[in-house]
Amino acid sequence: MNLEEFFEDFATVYTKLDVDGVCNLFAMPFFTLINEERTDWPEMDALRETTHALFTWYAAQGFHDATYTILSIMQISADLASAQLRWRVIRNDGSPWEYQTSYHLKRIEQTWKIAGVIQFENGAAAHKIHFYDPERRKQQTPLLDVDRRKQQAPLLVQAEEALRDIIHRPIQHS
Repeated sequence: MNLEEFFEDFATVYTKLDVDGVCNLFAMPFFTLINEERTDWPEMDALRETTHALFTWYAAQGFHDATYTILSIMQISADLASAQLRWRVIRNDGSPWEYQTSYHLKRIEQTWKIAGVIQFENGAAAHKIHFYDPERRKQQTPLLDVDRRKQQAPLLVQAEEALRDIIHRPIQHS
């Protein structure tokens, strides 16, 4: 199975918010990097519980009809790859939720698995440059209102904030 076919299978279970189907496509250990917060998941049980909490929250937000576009795929070796997808989810009220997610994959016994997921707010990388570059910071236009940024933030970024006290993170890095 090539990576495009893998993401077709992943999208099928993801759009159904199928916890077991999605978790079957994860490699262990697994990591997430949400904005600047990294968490390592050494065991599937904790990752499955977290995925269940996330998908329950997604459903409560009106998540359905997820579609994707592959923005890039880079096959690093025969068994390692990286991909970036743009997702578009339609909520119950008909409004779209669009976000980008990066995936790090590895092939295990001839099957692609997701080893890590990276998601950050749009523009977060550019704002970080401004933080370290005082001259550019002076030229920077004012940041969006925090509530407006939160409303437009990608799914995992919003879920991370909403579920911060619910999800157990086995190994967290700052």
